Amino acid sequence: MGTTAASFLQCLLLPLAVMALPGTAAAQSHTQPTSTQLSAGSSPLQFEVASIRPHPYNGDEPSNRQFLPGGRFVATATTARTLIRIALMTDDDHMSGAPGWVDRELFDITAVTADHSQPKTPEQFQQVLLSLLQERFHLRFHREQKEGPVYWLELAKPGVLGPALKRSASDTRPNLSTNGGVRAEMIATAMSMTDIAAALRRQAGRPVEDHTGLTGLFDFRIEWSPQQMDDASLPSLFTVLQQDLGLRLRPAKGTIETVVIDHIEHPSAD
Repeated sequence: MGTTAASFLQCLLLPLAVMALPGTAAAQSHTQPTSTQLSAGSSPLQFEVASIRPHPYNGDEPSNRQFLPGGRFVATATTARTLIRIALMTDDDHMSGAPGWVDRELFDITAVTADHSQPKTPEQFQQVLLSLLQERFHLRFHREQKEGPVYWLELAKPGVLGPALKRSASDTRPNLSTNGGVRAEMIATAMSMTDIAAALRRQAGRPVEDHTGLTGLFDFRIEWSPQQMDDASLPSLFTVLQQDLGLRLRPAKGTIETVVIDHIEHPSAD
């Protein structure tokens, strides 16, 4: 599995980052993934069989989504908004037009890809989820771009890496995990700077663009205090990035992509 695919699948439960794109504000209609959403040489995957049922609500229950061997996708207590967020690689605050039920109603889903293959890239994973949303939820949407605040991920000092940022060994398996709470932690192995910038979006609170100029894959482990308090036991994310990784987040303006939901319905019967 490729690096980007691994980091994407590892972060399925997280709001996914929208990378800021250069250019002027514009609206673009999307009812199918664009050619850039499919990896070169990859064939589109679709679910051959999919069961979608309302989840019996029993109070606060954990939401879960995972791909299992044999091309089997299982989701429990999952909202339509979560599926949209993953399929379109967007965040809740960069999505508009959805009716209220997409946040309230929970669904259990069991689906199997047509040839029992698992997605090997995040683009393929997006494709199968988007196909499910279009066929069973009758999703229609378009994308718009507008200028807004972003961060540029840069080297704090040109050519200098921080003590905790290491080049990955050639046989390292890609992985990215984050844990929140009083002590936030991020552990990365065999991650590109593009992947790292995307992962930092949730932590930084705005889209993050990679402007480090660094190529290759990296490993690191950092801890920080997500709360801006004088008596915090750990420094802030901004401080840790600079001291431990030799990176900085510089405020900038960028073109942020948003998703507008034009139409969505309750899922059709099995």
